[in-house]
Amino acid sequence: MNKNPVEILKELIEFPTFQEEPDKIPDGMKECSKFLINHLEALDFKVNVDELLNVTAEKEFDGKDIFLINTHSDTVPPSPKWKDALNPKIKGKRLIGLGSSDAKPGIAATISSLYQLKDCRFGKLIVQFVNYEDNGIQYGGRTWQGMPFYISNHPNFKADYGVNIEPNVKGDKFSYNLNCTGRVSFKVTTIGKEAHSSEPKKGKNSIYDMMKIIEALREIPSGEYRLDDLKAEMPIHVAEIHGGRKLTIVPAECTINCERRVLPGEDPDKIKQIISSALDKIKGVKLSLDFSPNVQKPYEISKSEYVVKLVTDSFRQTLGYEPLLEINHGRTDSMYLYHMAGIKTVIIGPGQSGVCHRPDEYINMDRLKEFTRVITTLLSK
Repeated sequence: MNKNPVEILKELIEFPTFQEEPDKIPDGMKECSKFLINHLEALDFKVNVDELLNVTAEKEFDGKDIFLINTHSDTVPPSPKWKDALNPKIKGKRLIGLGSSDAKPGIAATISSLYQLKDCRFGKLIVQFVNYEDNGIQYGGRTWQGMPFYISNHPNFKADYGVNIEPNVKGDKFSYNLNCTGRVSFKVTTIGKEAHSSEPKKGKNSIYDMMKIIEALREIPSGEYRLDDLKAEMPIHVAEIHGGRKLTIVPAECTINCERRVLPGEDPDKIKQIISSALDKIKGVKLSLDFSPNVQKPYEISKSEYVVKLVTDSFRQTLGYEPLLEINHGRTDSMYLYHMAGIKTVIIGPGQSGVCHRPDEYINMDRLKEFTRVITTLLSK
């Protein structure tokens, strides 16, 4: 088996690990999970795979504490314009391909470092390559993502701390996060009255009413979050709009789907109240407001946590510098690990920030090799 992180990543890119049908696991995900299992079993890990192909492996050593390495194997679907997304290509120091940054390099670095590991500092090492982080699947009557599915079915899952590997390289330097955002999602429907387009005054145009809704949402102040001298702002995001059924008919309904990312320290219920209050003030518009029951809570840990020192010390010992602390505006599985299992993780990884989920996604191969060395240092006595 190949032990070089670049070669492992090239093999991983070739697996199509994105969702194609809402309720069917693609063959590419199945083949990828077999690939991961083969490597982990070759490393003498005890491997468990659940129905969604979450691969969880454990190995005991003679150290202390339980350490978790967590990342995901699935990717977003490739852009229709990116015809060779599953064909890894090297240009200079860049390895280009779907998942080359988010988040397959974390898998490649972990597997490669485990082959190099001689004596682990921990009592147990858990390596978890989660499926359905970038995708969701309809299973058992509801839509699932991989991490909450796994923890829901393994209520005794635990670790003392760990790392959640996500793309976090800025320029040619590593950064890290101690937070991620949650989410409040909601749908607004304006209700008008149909009429023939030749006599529009006999109807009530729901799309025109929706313009008032959108303006009201844009007037709601953004949420704010501060960390040392860093600041993040988060407005409401209108993501989709649907309305009307024919060119010659005044539209009776228009619907928008929206989200508001929840920053650390914010109360999701208060965000809901602010949205409801703003829409209640709109005159002359009949509407319905529906909040999704699936509220995701934000995640945040302190810089004083031991796992933060462990990670930053490992970088300093290996690369000669500590990664830069930054605010994470996105969502990662750290949220589920903390709120559902009580596991505190540092979010860090070799992928390039800003190039994920787009054509010609890439990773700098030097960062991949550096991260492999850092993981080896972190795990070693």
